[in-house]
Amino acid sequence: MTEENIKTHATDILIVDDTLENLQLLTSILKEEGYKVRPASSSTIALQAVAKKIPDLILLDIQMPDMNGYQVCEELKRHSATRDIPIIFISALCDVNDKVKAFNVGGLDYINKPFQFEEVKARVSTHLKLKAYQNEMEQKVAEGIEKINGLNQEIIETQRELIFTMGEICETRSKETGKHVTRVAEYSYLLAILCNCDEEEAQMIHQASPMHDIGKVAIADAILHKEGRLTLEEWETMKTHTTVGHTMLSVSHRPLLRMAATIALEHHEKWDGSGYPNGLAGEQISLTGRVSAIADVFDALGSVRCYKEAWELPAILDFLKQGRGTSFDPKLIDLFFENLDKFLEIRDKFSETLT
Repeated sequence: MTEENIKTHATDILIVDDTLENLQLLTSILKEEGYKVRPASSSTIALQAVAKKIPDLILLDIQMPDMNGYQVCEELKRHSATRDIPIIFISALCDVNDKVKAFNVGGLDYINKPFQFEEVKARVSTHLKLKAYQNEMEQKVAEGIEKINGLNQEIIETQRELIFTMGEICETRSKETGKHVTRVAEYSYLLAILCNCDEEEAQMIHQASPMHDIGKVAIADAILHKEGRLTLEEWETMKTHTTVGHTMLSVSHRPLLRMAATIALEHHEKWDGSGYPNGLAGEQISLTGRVSAIADVFDALGSVRCYKEAWELPAILDFLKQGRGTSFDPKLIDLFFENLDKFLEIRDKFSETLT
């Protein structure tokens, strides 16, 4: 179902916030997008509204006087009729633990206040698309329209689209290059093929790798967008994007999202054990983690970030050579340099300067 179809069918969004100004602002933003919006100024009113009519999506504040947002989410997830409602937390709480708790109680996403209009629109649109796809798949299964193989393929394609969309949203929020996730996916696929992965596994790595930095949604803007060196405390917070990303993705039992969870967790581990978050070494690090680490570093060094300029290619290649056997799997680094022309072709094909 397209975004236009979703809006045409009067998608119902429930907004829960005890601050009138936020409630009015969010209502105005989403009504302008063509959605049907129901504002609720308290948790009690929100639960009454859900009992009257189940919404397609809920934007939920956390700090409220009667029941907090966590409790509201837990209450909805307890009942079969409401457990599948997509819930996006939108809160001024910036601590990583608060955000992890939001995901643990069943939230699908987390937006910080003060929020950006375009970010709210993008995330609402993404989750509504996913919910529409899910509803469509359930209907097809119930009616016996699709064969099992075709249905599974469509689910995989839906996951792939979601992964790329969420990866791109995360990169946009991080103010990083728009095609970073695309290039990382292409590099990862090529490296997987070069190290003799079969086509199915290489395709899964290609599809899962764009979510490597999804945990950055839980990192405060002040840290994520800081120009210059982070303090020790800020760096420790930044490193949690690996475990947060793993927590977000590992709730699914689907192989593609399970692989994405592993990549999110392990793409900063190092061959000599000096990486994070778990200090894994050598082949303790999954092949997917080792592959995505090289792909991510190769692209990130050549891209502009808020804290650095893009490196020139000779400096990037020297860094990767120096990291052979310390930061990176030596066999994978050898394969990378033996096939450097192919990686550079990908870099040129998906260059930011191309229109």
